[in-house]
Amino acid sequence: MEQLHNMKTIIRVMAVVLHCGGSSADTTKKLSVLVGTEVTFSCLFDKVTQQVEWSALTVEWNVVDKHAQKSVVYTVEDGRAHVNRGGSVVDKMRLLQGDASLRLRNVTVGDEGLYTCRIITPVVYTETTSMEVLAQPSVMLPEKAAVTEGEEKTLQCDITGFYPKKLTVTWHIQNGSHIVHAGTGHLSRVCTEMAIHNADGTYSIRSGITLHSSAVKDGAILIICQVEHQTFNRMYNRSVTLTVQAPSQPHYSAATLIAVTSVIILLLVISVIGGTFLLYRYFCKAPPSVSEISQPSIIYAQVPFNLKCTIQGALQRELEVKWFQLRGNTDSPALLDSVPLMLKEDLSEQASLQSDGRHHTSVLTVCLTVADDPTDYLCVVQCRGKSFRRETAVRVKVEPSFLQISSIPQIPKVERLLVLCCRVENFYPQHIELEWSRNDGEKVCTVTHFGPFSDHNRLYSMWSKIELVMAREDERAVYTCRVYHSSFSAPGYKDVLYHINTQGTPPNVMFIDCEPLCPLLNEACTLHLCIKDFCPEDVSVTWTKDGETICSGVFNTPPSLNINGLYSMFSFLKLTPDNDNQGSKFMCTVVHSAQKEPEERLYTLPHLYLTDTS
Repeated sequence: MEQLHNMKTIIRVMAVVLHCGGSSADTTKKLSVLVGTEVTFSCLFDKVTQQVEWSALTVEWNVVDKHAQKSVVYTVEDGRAHVNRGGSVVDKMRLLQGDASLRLRNVTVGDEGLYTCRIITPVVYTETTSMEVLAQPSVMLPEKAAVTEGEEKTLQCDITGFYPKKLTVTWHIQNGSHIVHAGTGHLSRVCTEMAIHNADGTYSIRSGITLHSSAVKDGAILIICQVEHQTFNRMYNRSVTLTVQAPSQPHYSAATLIAVTSVIILLLVISVIGGTFLLYRYFCKAPPSVSEISQPSIIYAQVPFNLKCTIQGALQRELEVKWFQLRGNTDSPALLDSVPLMLKEDLSEQASLQSDGRHHTSVLTVCLTVADDPTDYLCVVQCRGKSFRRETAVRVKVEPSFLQISSIPQIPKVERLLVLCCRVENFYPQHIELEWSRNDGEKVCTVTHFGPFSDHNRLYSMWSKIELVMAREDERAVYTCRVYHSSFSAPGYKDVLYHINTQGTPPNVMFIDCEPLCPLLNEACTLHLCIKDFCPEDVSVTWTKDGETICSGVFNTPPSLNINGLYSMFSFLKLTPDNDNQGSKFMCTVVHSAQKEPEERLYTLPHLYLTDTS
């Protein structure tokens, strides 16, 4: 119970650390940027009194996109810049002068989101900017058109490449100085299609107007396609001049008459054949086309997914679709009719039928566990007295929750035995492959595997190890354990890296934070410090108050091994401040064998307020 309590405290502290990183802007800036242009996100911070060195700066630029997915755009750490989004750059010289602004070239719709800049100098600064991406639509309409007297003419207005999706299209008819809204009378009809999502994230839409020649007054009228979109300051108009032309008077020659007669005879023959075919289809309609059941390429346990079956060549009112989960073993589709009803679970009420007029798609949403693997599903489509059956087998996957390489000893020594162990835990199904390599793909042949072993949840774990005697040329070598498993998306594997380091790795010491953020007089609060990415695991942490060592109320979590092979831990100091603690300075000192000198972090207790009891 005590370990569970400590773990909950660590999770709560990590949430506070993520929320509060030091100085930050009070408001979020907002930018609106056109697709294909360049934008600069401002991020200014105070320079310290001494000159800031390039290697002493840490800069992180992150973005949370419109789907609430967070990703890294650009980082500067240990004097090196890492570009995750092509075309993003932070000027090095301006960074040393207190300007970490990010320049983003060739903005796309996918770049829209909330951008956050975080600088450690070692004081932490954060600044947030919200970028809205806009794409101005391209409107295409012919300048002139003609309608034959007594007939109708359809004009198309194509609007492409716009973002966001909201856009309004209206049609107007101008006859002289008189303008009326089109589509309300019997002489004109307006049809606007659904917006289409393009591959670049923008949208396209098509709108058409059909007019009878009698709607054209005085020989010509002006047809206006009016577009309303966020990127336009006012309504955008494109117009076409529509005129009426008289029907052409044919002049027949003997050759023309012979050709026309031949065509008429041919059309009569085709009409007879076509009529016979239509009568046949009327009395014996062709059966509808029913697709196989489609499913995602990878289905994860306890994650909802959709099974789909598409029907063509029938009206929606003619269809009745049923879904079943098969509990028995039906190895052959030919045996489906003989499956007893007690072995079928009817899931039809959970399914929905989506239709666009020509295609009807029945969708069944399912969520499975490892215990359900494998599961067979049956889709039965009934149409015009006939039954069509489709079956599919569903296999679930569980991606490994733990991938890590550990070493014995933690700090390798030259001419001594080094054991590297790769642990892969909590995956499904059982089949898995592990390959070891050194540096640029030099394969390691002597490998020992243990497992896979199954637990009570039917999840598997596996260990793989290699042994080598450290040579001087192995210093800074990189060993890779490549893990192949069917739960990984393309390319179907993940790499776990181990960097040989005989010197150890000094800890990255964060800043002291307080929970609650504003401590109250005579109420308990906790100071906490995150110490991460160090090796070996032995580390000394000391707390002092105004220069005097504190022993009571100090709690250190055991160092935990990260996926990168390094260790992390938290140190806590619990206290109840009183009037004598106003302005007290709390110092935390971290000592590690890989440091050149100990690192210290200072926290000054702010002004304390009494609890509001009103």
